[in-house]
Amino acid sequence: MKMTDTTDSRPLLEDHRIIDLYWQREERAITETDRKYGRYLYTIAYNILHNDPDSEECLNDTYFGTWNAIPPAKPTFFQVFLSKIMRNTAVVRYKKNHAKSRVPSEMTVSLDELDGCIPYEPSVADDYEVYRLSRLLSDYLRKMPEKRAFIFVCRYYCADRIMDIASMLHVSESTVYRELDEIKKGLREILIKEGFINA
Repeated sequence: MKMTDTTDSRPLLEDHRIIDLYWQREERAITETDRKYGRYLYTIAYNILHNDPDSEECLNDTYFGTWNAIPPAKPTFFQVFLSKIMRNTAVVRYKKNHAKSRVPSEMTVSLDELDGCIPYEPSVADDYEVYRLSRLLSDYLRKMPEKRAFIFVCRYYCADRIMDIASMLHVSESTVYRELDEIKKGLREILIKEGFINA
């Protein structure tokens, strides 16, 4: 499915009305989702995959996943709900393609930046340690200033490019780099303190 024609001048529906369409099982729900969030979701996929056909397929899979999830789900934050489905879909596709991929995606680059911060040793493989690590990351994110949290999510969750994050915040790329350095420094200190990595 191609994204809806951007020349469509109709006003975008509010999220709760789109969700109501899903609950009513009206196929128009997908069209309205695409009009409002298609480009945003496609960008998440492309940042991870660097491939137009795969990104297009992930967009379709995201709409299909959303259709199957609502109902019973009734998301409070629809854009976040959609982005989670898209990111998971694109990451699965990325893992499938990674062995034959020669071009590093923004996902690869952004995760490489976290080397030395997030531990990957087998010692954190059991469920409890993964849960602890997840809680630490969530707490760390919640305590960040709003701008820094936005940068963290854009870079390490959506795999946005540095130049795009800078553009969204109307700051220089060097400012984004400095914020990311502070984020990684703070995260490393917490993980050392909690015994996940050595100093």
